[in-house]
Amino acid sequence: MDDVRDRLQRASGYVTVPERPFERLIEKRDRDRRRSRVASAVLAGVVAIGVVGGAMTMLSRLEKEPRRAAVGGLALQPGQYFYLRIQSSEEVDGHIRDLETWWAIDGSGEVRNRSTRQDKYPTPRSGRYGPGAFPVNITVSDDLSADPKELLAQLRQDPWASQSVDQPEGLWDVISHLLLEAPNAAPDIRAALFEVVKDLPRVTTIEGAHDRLERDAVVLEFSASEITWTMHFDPGTHQLIAWTSVYAGGPASWIVLESAIVGSRGERPDGDDWLVPPLPPGLPP
Repeated sequence: MDDVRDRLQRASGYVTVPERPFERLIEKRDRDRRRSRVASAVLAGVVAIGVVGGAMTMLSRLEKEPRRAAVGGLALQPGQYFYLRIQSSEEVDGHIRDLETWWAIDGSGEVRNRSTRQDKYPTPRSGRYGPGAFPVNITVSDDLSADPKELLAQLRQDPWASQSVDQPEGLWDVISHLLLEAPNAAPDIRAALFEVVKDLPRVTTIEGAHDRLERDAVVLEFSASEITWTMHFDPGTHQLIAWTSVYAGGPASWIVLESAIVGSRGERPDGDDWLVPPLPPGLPP
C-alpha cells in the first residue's frame, strides 16, 4: 500500500493543477451557452430569410398568374361587367364565331360581334346597350340559382323542361346552350352549371387535363350515338374554357373561351381581372 501511495505522489508532481478550476468551469459553460445562442440566432435568420424569400417568390408568381377565385366568390356585383370572349372553328355554313361581350346585372353592356355569316347569324348585334337592353333573349340572371341543387331543379322545369331534360343528353344540351349562348349567365351560375353537369349519368370527369391551347383543365366528357362532346373547365373557377364535339371519329369542332370581371363595358381585362388564362393574341380560327 505504501509503495502505491509513493508512486501516486510522484506522479502528481507531473500534473499541473489549473488555477481557479471551478471558476474556469463556470466560464466555459457560459461561453458554450453564448455560442449556442449565436448559432440558434443565425439558424433562425437563415430560416426567416428562406421563408420571406419563398413568400416573395410565391407572391411574384401570383401576380403573373390569372386570378383563381373560389367557386363561391364569383357573384357579379353592381357596377361590374362580366366579360366573355368566344372563338370557334369553322362550323355549318362557314359560320366562324368571334364574339366579345360585356354584361352587367342591370342588363346593360356592349357587344363586339366579328363573326362570319352575319347575314344568316346576325345576333347578338354589335353595339353599346343601356340597362335592360342587352340583346340576348335568354333570361338567366334573375331566374337561375347559383346553388347547384336548386339550379338542377330549375333546369328540369319550364322553360327548359320542353328540351327533354329528364334525360342526361337533354340536360347536357341545355347546359351547353347556356354556357355558349348566354353571355348574361354570370360566373357564379356558370360554376354551378359545372357542378350540375359533372354529376350527370354517363358523364366522365378527367382531372389534370389541358385544352387545345394547353391551359389547365378539368374535362367533362359525354357520348351519345356516334358523337362525343367535351367541356373543358378552369380547375380554380370552374368557368368553361373550351368545348369540342367529334362525330364518328372525324375532326373535332371546337370553341374556346376566355372570361373576366371588369369595371366598365368595353374594357379589356388585365392582371387579376381574369377568371381563366386568356387566349393568346391573334388566335387563328
